[in-house]
Amino acid sequence: MPELRQNIITGDWVVIAPERAKRPQDFIIPKSVKVSDKTKCPFCVDSEGFKANKKNMKADHKDIYVIENRYPAFVEDESKKSIRSFYPEKGFYRARASVGDHEVVVIKDHDLNLLSFPKPLLDNLFEIMRERYIWIKEHEKVVSIMPIYNHGAESGASIDHPHAQIFASGIISNTVGQEIDGADTYYGVNGACIYCDIINHELKEKIRVIAENDNFVAIEFYASRFPFETWILPKNHQSQFEETTKQNMLLFSEIVFESLAMLNKTLDNPPLNFYIHTLPVIHKDSASYHWHMEILPRLSTFGGFELGSEIIINVMPPEEAAHYLKSPKRD
Repeated sequence: MPELRQNIITGDWVVIAPERAKRPQDFIIPKSVKVSDKTKCPFCVDSEGFKANKKNMKADHKDIYVIENRYPAFVEDESKKSIRSFYPEKGFYRARASVGDHEVVVIKDHDLNLLSFPKPLLDNLFEIMRERYIWIKEHEKVVSIMPIYNHGAESGASIDHPHAQIFASGIISNTVGQEIDGADTYYGVNGACIYCDIINHELKEKIRVIAENDNFVAIEFYASRFPFETWILPKNHQSQFEETTKQNMLLFSEIVFESLAMLNKTLDNPPLNFYIHTLPVIHKDSASYHWHMEILPRLSTFGGFELGSEIIINVMPPEEAAHYLKSPKRD
């Protein structure tokens, strides 16, 4: 029987429909073909596109470089900002300039993809993300910052060369705002961080835990919106991603690497998104909010009911997802 589950943080509802459950193989979809001509890839080192991008270089490392996005969602250059009324059309609507920063973190090796990254490269990726986060936080007038990665065309990746992005904006994203409100409400009633309580509960129950190490845990989220939706959280309370020590960042990278390997083994290089939700930079710390990563394999699409109601129907119960991820690959 389908089951309504409420996201304990945001209050959103999802439907878990086990009778419609599928095997992991049923989610595997045809893959897009990678462009082989590296001279035409805008991110490949020594290509014409790369030479044009060099003027926007923000950082350059052995295996990774960082540039300003050529088509940013949020802009830092005052000359690029559109001038708008805050209350256009005679004050009926509200508008704001899209102020902030938008960087691209590019892996130099064209032939890799997220699910084939060697562990040291993933270590470097997250450390560079953290370094850029700190730089943006200190130098740009932003409210919140979100590192993301789109893997595969179905995830929204428009260029198949491996790259992450960092969005820095003058607003708090809807999802993070909802999480903060839910966490604050829970803290006010229970005097505890909801994320810490989730971690304690999941480690006790064990049925949705897929990996853990000394400082991090990976779980299939109880009220998952997507099949195989995976959350990774620091075990000890920490509200700010950028405050993670280098040693702990290696442990974070380790559990992300393990989780991605499980998804790859079970689903055969699925398209996916990941993003990091962390405390907005306008706050110094929070006793109620807890930074975390969400990994969303893009294995299903939303129909009219989901779009019209914002109640998601997920055909893969997270308990089953955890079972598949932890089991040897099946035929």
